Amino acid sequence: MGGIQAEAAASLVAAVARAAATAGKPVSVAVVDDVGALVRFERMDGAPRYSVDFAIAKAKTSAAFGAPTSGLEELYAARPAFAQSFIAQGGYFLGRGGIPVLRDGTVLGAVGVSGADAHGEEQLAQAAVAEVFGT
Repeated sequence: MGGIQAEAAASLVAAVARAAATAGKPVSVAVVDDVGALVRFERMDGAPRYSVDFAIAKAKTSAAFGAPTSGLEELYAARPAFAQSFIAQGGYFLGRGGIPVLRDGTVLGAVGVSGADAHGEEQLAQAAVAEVFGT
């Protein structure tokens, strides 16, 4: 099994939560493994209710594609029928805030963040992956 392990998932969640607290932006953060199964989750005090489902969906989507969800948002903007069909399969989200964790081109999992502005969510996820995995 090459997916994200519990210790690394806890470190990713902690890194996002620290940065979000410093910025004064309570968020929900989810970490999934290489098959999109939830490994770790935290909803900070004050994070919006909707952020729970969105954070998990962003992580799941990023892991499924091995790509940031911001790129998927742009890719499917010109193909709304396909995007709607894909989302209808359940549990996916084509918007900013999901970042994959890759090692040598292999997907280990992904981080999803929701509750801040879209660009801020993506930056929180990217910074956490860089901090924990040095990428």
